Amino acid sequence: MRNRYKVSGIALALVAVFASSCSKDPQKLKRKYVESGDAYAAKNNWPEAIVQYRNAVAVDGSFGEARFKLGTAYQTKGDYNNAMREYIRAADLLPTNIMAQLRAGQMLLLAKQYPEAKARAIAILEKEPKNTDGLILMGNALAGLKDFDGAITQVEQAIDKDPTRTLLYENLGLVHLSKGDKTAAETAFERAVQVNPKSASAHAGLANYYWSSNQLPEAEKELKTALSLDPKSAQLMRGLGAFYVSLRRADDAERYLRMYATTANDLVSKLTLADFLLSRGNNDGAIAILEPLAKEKDGFAPATLRLAAIEFDLHRAHAYELIDALLKTAPQNERAILMKARFFINDKKPSDALALTNQVLKANPQSAAGKYLQGEAFEGMGSIDEAITAYQDLLKLKPSDFSGQVRLAGLYLARGDFAGAEEQAGQAVKLQPTSGVAHAVLAKALLGQNKLNLAEAEVASLAKRNERSDEFQSIVGDMYFAKRDLARARTAYQSALRLQPDSFEALTGLVKVNLIDHKVEAARESVEARLAAAPTDVNVLNLAGTVYTAQGDGPKAEAAFKKALDVDPARFDTYSQLATFYMMRNRLDDAKRDFEEVARRQPKAAVGAQTMVGIILSMQHKTADARKQYEQVLAADPQAAVAANNLAWDYAESGGNLDTALSLAQTAKARLPNSWEASDTLGWIYYKKGLATLAVTALHQSADKAPTNPTVQYHLGLAYLKSGDKKAARKFLEQALKLDPKFEAADDARRALATIKG
Repeated sequence: MRNRYKVSGIALALVAVFASSCSKDPQKLKRKYVESGDAYAAKNNWPEAIVQYRNAVAVDGSFGEARFKLGTAYQTKGDYNNAMREYIRAADLLPTNIMAQLRAGQMLLLAKQYPEAKARAIAILEKEPKNTDGLILMGNALAGLKDFDGAITQVEQAIDKDPTRTLLYENLGLVHLSKGDKTAAETAFERAVQVNPKSASAHAGLANYYWSSNQLPEAEKELKTALSLDPKSAQLMRGLGAFYVSLRRADDAERYLRMYATTANDLVSKLTLADFLLSRGNNDGAIAILEPLAKEKDGFAPATLRLAAIEFDLHRAHAYELIDALLKTAPQNERAILMKARFFINDKKPSDALALTNQVLKANPQSAAGKYLQGEAFEGMGSIDEAITAYQDLLKLKPSDFSGQVRLAGLYLARGDFAGAEEQAGQAVKLQPTSGVAHAVLAKALLGQNKLNLAEAEVASLAKRNERSDEFQSIVGDMYFAKRDLARARTAYQSALRLQPDSFEALTGLVKVNLIDHKVEAARESVEARLAAAPTDVNVLNLAGTVYTAQGDGPKAEAAFKKALDVDPARFDTYSQLATFYMMRNRLDDAKRDFEEVARRQPKAAVGAQTMVGIILSMQHKTADARKQYEQVLAADPQAAVAANNLAWDYAESGGNLDTALSLAQTAKARLPNSWEASDTLGWIYYKKGLATLAVTALHQSADKAPTNPTVQYHLGLAYLKSGDKKAARKFLEQALKLDPKFEAADDARRALATIKG
C-alpha cells in the first residue's frame, strides 16, 4: 500500500513539473494538449480526446486547429450541437481552410440553417470554384432555400467535375424529388447505379426512391442488393427491418432487426429491437434485451423506462418501484416523470398526474408530451375548460399532433361547440384519413350542426371499416334520428347496444326514439335493463327518471331522481329535474318534509337532502329560509358545491358580502369545473365587484356551455360593456333578447343596449 502511494506521489510530481514548464509557454502547452488529444483519438477514446482538445482551447480560444479537432471529436460521439458550434468557430478562425468551411456548412445543413450553409459554400467556391464538395454543399443549401433550379445547376456542375461519384447522382435525385420531378429523380438514382453497380450506397438510394414512390417490389430488390454488396452494413440491416415493418411483414422485419442489433451491438440497435418485440407483444423477448441494458450506465434510463411500461400491466407495484428508482438517480428526467404521470392517469389519480405534468412544464414549457398529459389529467379531474386550454397550447407547440386534435375535438363536442369540433376533427382527418376515431368525431360535429349531407358522407366513410363498432352504430342512429327516420334510428341504436350493452350514448338514443314514437313501455324496458346491471349509474338513473315521468309513474320517477342524488349530491341536473318534477305536481311542501326526514334519518344523504330543501324554499320564494338552509349545509360540509353556488348567488343578489359570495362561488367552481351554473355565478360576482376582465372569462365559459340561456348571454353582455368592449357587449345583449324577448332581465338588456352608441 505504501508503494502505491509513493508511485502516485511521483506521478503527481511529474505532472506538476510538466505543467510548470509548459505554463511558461502557452504555445507549447496548447500544442501538447492537441498532441495528447490526437493520441486518444487514434485509439478511438473520444471522451478523453475531447477533454484534451478543450484544454487546448482553454489556453488559446482562437486556436482554430484545436477547435476543428474538437468539432470532429464531438461529431464522432454524436454530439452534433457542440460539433456545429466548434466547426463554425474553427471556420471563422481558419477562413482559408476548405475542410473547416465544409464541415461547418454540413453541420448548418443538418440544422436547416440554409442561408448560413450557403455562405460557407460561397467561401469554398470563391477559393476553389470547381470544388466538388463545395458544389454539393451549395446545391443542398439552395434546395433547402427552395431554389431547386439553382440547386440542380450546382449538383450538375459537380457531376461534370467528377462523373464517377455516385453520391452526386443521389444528391441530384433528392433535389429533383424536392422539386416534384419524379421522372428526373428516378433517372438520377438509376444513373448512380449505372455509374457504379457495385456501390451499396447507390442501390440504397435507388431503393429509397422506389420505396417513397410505392414501388415496393423494386425497393425490396434494391435494398437486398445493397446489403449483398455491403453485408456488414448495420445501417442497411436497419433499413430492411424498417421496410418490412412498414409492410407489416413482422417475421422478415424481426430477422433483419436482430441482424442489426447483433452487428451494431450498441444501445440504439438493441433498443430498436426491443421496441419492435414489444410492438409484437413479445414482452419476454424484449425483457431479455432490456434487463442487461438496464445494468449499464448509458442503458439504465431508457431500458428502465421500457421495463416499467411492461411491468405496469403485469406487476403494477414493481412498475412504480422501477420508475421511482430511475427518478432517484435522475430526478429531472422528463420521460420518467411523464411516465409516472401516465401511470397515475391510468390508475385514476389525475390530480397526482397533474402535479407531475406541471413540474415538467415548469422546467420545459415547450414540452408537447407534458402538455398532452396535462390535458388528460385535467380531463380526468373533470376540468374540461382547463383541458381544452392544455390541448390548445399543445397544438400551438405541435400543430400536427393528431391525438391532441382528436381529444380537443371531442371536448368541443361534449361542450356543444360543434363548429369547433368540426374544425379540429377535420384537421385530424387530413392528418390520418383512415382514422375511424377522427371521422366519428367529425360526423358527430356535423350532425350537431344539422349538416346532414356532409355527415352522411362521413358515416359512409366510417361504414367501410367500422360496421361492427357500437360507436359507429350510434352515429348511424343519430343520423337517422336527425332525418326523423325513427325506424332506422331505432335499429341502429339497438345494434350498438348488442355490440356494447353499457353504451349510454346508444341507450339515450334508443330511449329518445321510443319516447318520440310514443313507445314509452319500450323505453322503460331498455332503461330498466340497464339499471339492473348498473343500479348506481347516475346518468342512467336520471334517464330512468325522465322515462318514468313521461309514462306518468310519479313514484318511480321520484325514486330514481332521489337515488341519483344519494349517489352524487353535486349534480345540478339531478336537482333541476327533481325540483321541476315537484313543481309540476304542486308537491313542494310534501317534498320539503320528505327531504327533511331523509336528512334526519340518513346522515350519508344529508348534504343532498338538505340542499334540496334549500332549493325548494327558493322555489317557494322563501329567500331568508333558503339562505339559512344553505348556511347549515355548508356548516356541516364546507365543500357542498351546489349549496355553495346557490348561497353565493343569494348573497350577490340580496346585497350580502361580495367577498364571502366570491369565496363560496370559487368553492363551487373548483368542485364543479364544468358547470355552466357555477361559472355564471362566479362571473356575475366578479362583475358586481367591478372585476370586468375576470367576469368576461368566467361568463364566457358559462355562455359556451349554455348557448340558449338568455340570462347567461345577458350577463356576458354586461361584463363586456363594463370592460369597454361595446361591440362584444352589443352582440351578447342582442343574442339574449333574440333567444327570449321576454326573459326576466329583458328590459334591463334593452336599456344597456340603448347606452351603446353606434
